This record gives sequence, structure tokens and C-alpha cells, in this order.
Amino acid sequence: MHPSRFPTPSPIPPPSSSSFPSPSAYSGRRRSWRRAVALAAGAVLVWTGGAVALAPAAHAGTVTPTVHCTLPAGQGEATGPQEMTVELTPDVVDPGGKVHAKVTLGPSPATSGLSLNDVPTTPSLDLAMSGGATGTVTVTGPEVILDIPSGKPIEIPPYEGDFLIPATASGPISFTPVRNLTRTKVLGGTYQTPCDVVSGSGSIGTVTAEGSAGQPPTLIAPAGPVRPSTSVALAGSRWTAGGAPVPSLCAPDGGGCDTGAFASNSLAVSGSGQLTGSAVLAAAGAVPDGAYLVKVNDGTKEATAPLTVRAFVPGGPRAITLSRAAGPVGTVVRVTGTDYLQDRWINVIGLDAAGTALDDTAVYVKSGPDGTFSADFTVTSDAVAAIQVDEGNDPATVLSRPFTVTDASATLTAGAGKVKPGGTLALGGGDWPSGATPAAALCAADGTGCDPGRISGSTLRITAGGALTGTVTVAGTTPKAVYALQVTAGSAQAVVPLSVAPTFVVLTPASGPRGTAVTVLGQGFAKVATVSIVGLRADGSQTSDPVRTKVVGLDGAFSQTFTVNAADTVAIRVREVLVNPRTETAAFTVRDGTVPAGPSFQLSPPEGPVGTVVQVTGRGFAPVATVVATGRAADGKQTSDSYVTRIVGLDGTFALNFTVRDPATKSIRVCEVLVNGRISQLEFTVS
Repeated sequence: MHPSRFPTPSPIPPPSSSSFPSPSAYSGRRRSWRRAVALAAGAVLVWTGGAVALAPAAHAGTVTPTVHCTLPAGQGEATGPQEMTVELTPDVVDPGGKVHAKVTLGPSPATSGLSLNDVPTTPSLDLAMSGGATGTVTVTGPEVILDIPSGKPIEIPPYEGDFLIPATASGPISFTPVRNLTRTKVLGGTYQTPCDVVSGSGSIGTVTAEGSAGQPPTLIAPAGPVRPSTSVALAGSRWTAGGAPVPSLCAPDGGGCDTGAFASNSLAVSGSGQLTGSAVLAAAGAVPDGAYLVKVNDGTKEATAPLTVRAFVPGGPRAITLSRAAGPVGTVVRVTGTDYLQDRWINVIGLDAAGTALDDTAVYVKSGPDGTFSADFTVTSDAVAAIQVDEGNDPATVLSRPFTVTDASATLTAGAGKVKPGGTLALGGGDWPSGATPAAALCAADGTGCDPGRISGSTLRITAGGALTGTVTVAGTTPKAVYALQVTAGSAQAVVPLSVAPTFVVLTPASGPRGTAVTVLGQGFAKVATVSIVGLRADGSQTSDPVRTKVVGLDGAFSQTFTVNAADTVAIRVREVLVNPRTETAAFTVRDGTVPAGPSFQLSPPEGPVGTVVQVTGRGFAPVATVVATGRAADGKQTSDSYVTRIVGLDGTFALNFTVRDPATKSIRVCEVLVNGRISQLEFTVS
């Protein structure tokens, strides 16, 4: 049975959802979990006394007041006498000095309804000061492990602890018990049983404050409310240089101080006595809303400051969203929620078409201090028809969203499908299992003999929506050939043809109606060579379209537009003139339709690691103008990457290679110099 359908124990309500066990505790133990809930509901009756009455030590005081105990988990109250013996040493201390206390408590009026073993218990006693000082101090003992018999007085061994008197104390100070407090840990939660003195108390001893301990320390805490599970900044001065400050949270009267109310802290005292750092409050279940005193004790000095704790209050109804509503088995769906109570366990589970929970799909996560949560839900079965969320097993909080398991095959694209050995190519695709890690390999053209070693680098990733993005770098030793580029992620796999050659031509677009202006991009040609560009018929003869020429740049790249007017064009050929002469051909398909508008500026690849050579191509610039390409940081300033210049062709196109060497580069900008001043800029991601 899924945890969202656990029955509620009766008649005693279960602990709050903020004290649920860790997610692993749910797996395979649901029936035992329910028994533990019922057991704990009776167990957290908690106790505040001990049956062992030791003889009072010298100078110890004993009182037997009437105490009123408030039991946790809605289990009622108990009132009755309880003997309290306290020994204080030394008799005389400096103002702000440390007092050691030995405490022995008699049986409490509160008892346990069940027998329990190995229960972690921490006792404490609040003492009110009068005479030479006022306020409340707390004696806290160490945590002990107790066996609790059913229906019998609880025996808490005598314990010892230290406290500091105020730095402003002067003269005899009398100490009177006003409350004892016991903290027990049951079912992953910490439960408090306060027993307040209602009558019959009196002084158990006196300590005299004499001497000069210097000025007291100061403590500054946030003036406004703070949330549980968040960091609380603390500061102050005149602390013990090099001391080890420990924060605790106390009641407004200074009693009931609990170091466990802070999950961690980074407090430190400098050599000049300055207190700095912060302390992280425990979760909302352990720190209820209210007014408190935060106390810091560095072992020699202590100070307090007011602190208000207020948990996040949702501003509207709970809401959930799915990163995608469909995908194949293996898809990881990011489930997010808003306006939940903070620090609550959130259960996320798949439902089949009949609305039955698929227990094996369950995921558990806690909501944050801002009432939001985020969990990765993996679609492990084709039976998943919806994803359901509830807060702390509360049926009133159930929300669900439909999900469709698809059997669509993953797709893969590789741009122009051509790259030089050692070159980087941008890939794309859809219907990939989000959350999976993609890996690339280069195979023979028929898909056999796949070798991941021919891919020297990869930035491939799959988005939450199942889109494949990123780049791959072909190893520099890869021979010239036509290959199949294979990408695998989880159970999904796809291939795409890829030509690897030191010299190649790419056409943009590769098809179009008569009159299409095709951007012919070349790579790997002889530097400063002239290339001729012509159209070819099916028999290899030249079409009637006029020849275009272009001078190759120093990086072996060029870009030139070639207008296809001949209807019998099947390819465009580029040939070096009077040099090697190298020849490269790319297919072009004449079809009906409207002449497309070509892009003005492109980067290939659009991302890559430091050292990536980016192919920059443009069209629509001023003929014979000079363009300069530069790297730009996030703030728009030029990075340390070397700039590259190029002369724009008579057709307004250019091609150049720009090397990204500065990790701060976020985009590449191309601008004309001294002509129209046109500027184009595209993002580049350093991966």
C-alpha cells in the first residue's frame, strides 16, 4: 500500500507530517510503519521524572512543588507533586561566570502507556533567579538512552549541567525551579513534555556574584521574523577571543533553551572578540511559530536576543507542474510544486489508467522554506497514466496530472552533416528520455563497427522536455569517409549520416525554387586561393548559371552566394583555380515554391569548450566592407579572444573561423567597420 493511503491511528492522532521518517524508511516496511505510528502515538507520552531518590549532596536544596505536565501528540495533561533536588557549585562566582548544577528529580505525574526500549531522552530544568540577578537559566543534561516500563514511574538518572549567570549580577542570587522539560526522540521526531511548577516551589540554593568580569557581550539577531530551516545571521562584540560559540533557542523568559533547535552553525569569534556567522534553524516541526530568545554561549560568556520564528504561509492553493506530459519509458519528469506548507514530506507516485497507485514508482521529497518542492520522477513502466502528489499523506492535498507514455523513436540531426577531422559539430533531436546521459560514437556508413574513440569530446545533454542538444568533436585522426554518427541514451538510440573530410562544401539552403540565392560555404581550401562556383546538371556538365568566384581566407574558409536559376541544376561544384586544384560538390534540389530568405549570421557550433574553432558565416552585409569578429563577455565588454577580420564579398557574404580561448566569452559579435556599422551578435556557450 502506498503511504498516501496509510490509515490514521485511532484514537490518538499521528505526529505531524513534518516528523515523517526519511524516504528510505517507507520502502518495504509499510505495515511495520503503521504499527510504529500507533506505538509511537502512545509512546510520546514522555516523562519528566526519575524514581531513584539519591541522598542530597552537601549544600543541595530540595523542594517538592506541584507540576502541571502537558503531554505531546494530543494525549492530555497530568498534574501532581514532583521532588526536585539541585546542588549548585561554586558558592561564589564572578558576574557572567559559570555555575555547575547536579539535578535529581523524583517521579513525574506523567507516565507512559506502553513499554518502550532504547528511547533517546534529554532532560532539562529551568531555574528562576531572584536577588542579585533576575531572569531564567537552564540546566540541560546529556542525552541518555532509557527503557520505559508501562504504567510505572519513569526513572531518569541524576544529571549535571552548566549555566552562566548574567554579567550584570551582583550579590546573592537565589534559584527556584519553575519548569522541567524532557525531549524524547520517537519515530524520527523530537517531542517535548513541559512540566510547569504551579505551586509549592521554593529556593534550592544561593550563589553569590562577586568580582569584576568585564563588560557583557552583545548579540544582534534579525529584527524581523525568520523561517525554520533557514540561516539566521548573528553578530556581536566583546566575546571570548577564539571561543567556540554555540547557539540555542529559548522561551521568552529565557528557559527551555534547546541547542537542537539549530541544525548547524558557522559562528566564530575573532581575535578581537567579534562574533560573526549564522545558525540554521531546524525544520518547522521542531521549531513552532512563536517569539523566542536566541542564546549564544562561547563557554565563558553568553548573551541573548529576541527572535521571532514564523513558518512560510502559502499565498494560494497548492499547485504542481510537470516538465513534460509525455515521453517514452525511462523519461525523467521534473515535478515541481508551489504554495505547500514548508518542511513537509511530499509523496510523488505514478497512477495507472484505473487510478491505482504504482508503488514501485514512488518518490519522496521535502518542501523547502519557501513552500516549493522539486522531485525527479522516473517513468519506469508503460502503465503510467498520471502522476500524483500529496503533502504528508493528507488526502485533502492530492493533486494529479496526466502523463502519456509514448513509443516514438528518438530523432537525431547533425546540421549540414559535414565536419573536418578534429572539428566540432552541433547536434539536435527530440523524443529522448530526459534524465539519461547521451553518448556518441562514429560507425561505418551501414551502422556497424561503432567506435566511441573517434569522438574526442562531447557536450551532449537531454533537456527536461526530451530535446537533445550539445556538440560532439570528431577525433583529429579520423580518416576521410562517410560515417554514421550514433547517439545512445538509456534505451534510446539514433544515427545520422556524417561526412568527415579535410575539405568540404555546405549549401544553405540545399534545395529551393529557381531564383534561390544559395550560400556556398567552403572549409579546408588553400589559403588565398581563388575558387570558382558553378551549377551542374545530372550528366556533370555545367548549367547556364553564371560562374561565381571567391578568394579563400587565411583560415581556408570562404562564403559566397550562388543564385540557382537553371531548372536542371542537381549540384553545385567548387573548384580551386590554378592551385591544386581541389574540387568539392554538394547536391542541390530545384523545387517549386517561394524563394527563402537566408540567415544573416550563423555560428557553427554554437557551443563548445575553450579552444573551440567556431565557423562564423554572414550574409546581407555591405559588399567589400571589412567586418571584425570579437568575443564578448556577459556585460558586453570585449574578451581577450583574438579578433578576426574579413572582407565581405560583392554578394554581401563572408566566412571566417573564430577561436574561443577566453572562458568569459558568452557571445560572438560581428560588425562592419567604417561603412554602415551593422552589428550582429549571437550567443556562444563555453561548456
